[in-house]
Amino acid sequence: MRFKCFACGIEFATIEELARHKQQHQAGPRSSSGVICLGCGKGIPLEPSKANYSGSLTCPNCQRTMTVVIENSEVVAARLG
Repeated sequence: MRFKCFACGIEFATIEELARHKQQHQAGPRSSSGVICLGCGKGIPLEPSKANYSGSLTCPNCQRTMTVVIENSEVVAARLG
């Protein structure tokens, strides 16, 4: 069974992994804006010019492409591909 984070959409194999991940959301606002890769779970840094952006991003870690909608530096929608 897969466990999905409703805040960002990443799926985890165990409930324990999901619980550890959810603590990251509760840690408070980050100093730099970014997107969490849905493929590998690592951060994709964003330039300030992409505070309002709709299009594709490539993860520098796993090289997978995500289609995102970002409004006011917040991810509104994201999907792989």
